[in-house]
Amino acid sequence: MRRLKRFTACAATVFAVILFCTHRVSVAQEFYPSPTSVDSPGADSSGPTDDMKRKGVYTPSPAGKVQAESAVSDVLESPLPGNTAIYSTEQDRRLGYHWKGLLVQSFEFNMVEDAFRLWQDNTLRDLVVTKPFWHDYISSLHQFNMHRWNDGDDFLVNYVGHPMQGAVTGFLEIQNSPEQSRIQWNEPGYWTSRTKAMLWSTIFSTNEEIGPLGEAGIGSEGGYTYSTHCDLHCNSPMAARGKSTNNTGWVDFIITPTVGTLWILAEDAIDKEVSERLVAHAGPNAIYPKIIRGALNPSRTMANLLRARKPWYRDWDHPDINSLDEGAGMHFQRLWEKGNGELQEYPDWRRVELAPHFTALATSRTTAGCEYCVGMTTGAGIQTSFQMWKYLYADGDLSYQPNASPLASDRAGGNLLAGFFGIRIGHHWPLYAVNLSIRPGFVQWKRAYLTSLPLSTPTHPAPPDPPTPQIGTITHFAWNAMISTDYKFNQHIAMRSSINQTLVRYRNACFDSSGVGIGRGLQWLNYDTPCQEHVGIGTPPYLTFLSHEDFVNRVSWGIQAGPVFSF
Repeated sequence: MRRLKRFTACAATVFAVILFCTHRVSVAQEFYPSPTSVDSPGADSSGPTDDMKRKGVYTPSPAGKVQAESAVSDVLESPLPGNTAIYSTEQDRRLGYHWKGLLVQSFEFNMVEDAFRLWQDNTLRDLVVTKPFWHDYISSLHQFNMHRWNDGDDFLVNYVGHPMQGAVTGFLEIQNSPEQSRIQWNEPGYWTSRTKAMLWSTIFSTNEEIGPLGEAGIGSEGGYTYSTHCDLHCNSPMAARGKSTNNTGWVDFIITPTVGTLWILAEDAIDKEVSERLVAHAGPNAIYPKIIRGALNPSRTMANLLRARKPWYRDWDHPDINSLDEGAGMHFQRLWEKGNGELQEYPDWRRVELAPHFTALATSRTTAGCEYCVGMTTGAGIQTSFQMWKYLYADGDLSYQPNASPLASDRAGGNLLAGFFGIRIGHHWPLYAVNLSIRPGFVQWKRAYLTSLPLSTPTHPAPPDPPTPQIGTITHFAWNAMISTDYKFNQHIAMRSSINQTLVRYRNACFDSSGVGIGRGLQWLNYDTPCQEHVGIGTPPYLTFLSHEDFVNRVSWGIQAGPVFSF
């Protein structure tokens, strides 16, 4: 495992440095013909072809150089509403590589993959919802088996699905370069461009395997073993005859970027030699060749969707500067649209907000007259926000509720401290604003039972008069979602009212005797195991190196109200 960590860390670092450095190197010698190709005595004096104009791959003659430089200067210094300026070599260089677009779109793709896996795999959902994330993530990394090639997945997953993943991430790298995105199959600069795409695909696929938002984190890949003939604790005789695997090996690390790059080459060749001819034959307004073009390039289509482009969109067909009605685009320009359709810079939004507030939370509390009764607790807190883009804020909230549960109980009791840190999406009008906050965080009780009282089962009754558990501070992981509305008195002061839902993960009273396998919550009953007894790692082919702790999720709703001060 240490060798794997060193190898992947070094490889990812080297690839990132190479990718960054290569993007800083000018490709003018490769992508743009030299001046002698136009200005030499033997050069064709008929001027640049339409194709050269479309791609911006020609150098004007000395006589027209002053005019060209003046035009470039006008384009760069003028606002964007004209949508008639054509990218030039100098403008491409000054725009630079769109790292923000690459990172945002790659994160979007990561979330799409995780959502699909959660949707189609109920065991994965159980692991995410009821298990301790960081413990199981680290345990899974320690069990990666890099002494074999195959990870136990079938041919369709390893040699079709993962290469498509590599192709999509390669196209993400390509479409965020003003230069690479307009290079077609086998044109000058093509092979350098696709090599850079493979480097990014390698970084992404490595993170997808061992990163906290990848398969090791979301699903605990490597943390438990199963039979290739029967995934989870079945009684079929096929399970004993099947091979055992924990879904790790070299295959995904190698196949995803390499075969994914071959997939990119195939899509590029098909797009130029087949799709473009269909489009040219049918005319610019025909829809069926566009649909065929998107279908014949599924990986590029997915990459286009991640930047809000149509499936058949191609950068080389649109040399003019992007406009808002064409989608979010890859440039992430800080622009907004006025009523007449003209583009201009963002207005002077107030970027920092401080919002002290009264808060109330409906949660389970224990008093002298009622144990585990839902009641409303009250307190105060402060919300802080910092604007990152027009509609997106970094958002945090810290609140304190004294004596929320007067008496101690199982993992709750005493004063309540809650903190949440995430993002907020909001829209502002002259007098009003609406915001949605989504934030992970914690809920901390100051005087709670640190362990559970023993529970009884038919075969393992609890001891009579058990001792009182130790009392102390305990912290639970939580998620918070909040909708808020603002009424503005002026640009600096508003009044905010909010309603929120908080999901808190409480550790279950009983250990999970299997780690994974059967329905959650009552696994210790099914295995006839005492409630607080660890049972080891299991027996082949079903072994688990995950935590035996189980968690139950409880949702509480709450309200907040108070002023907002903007700066």
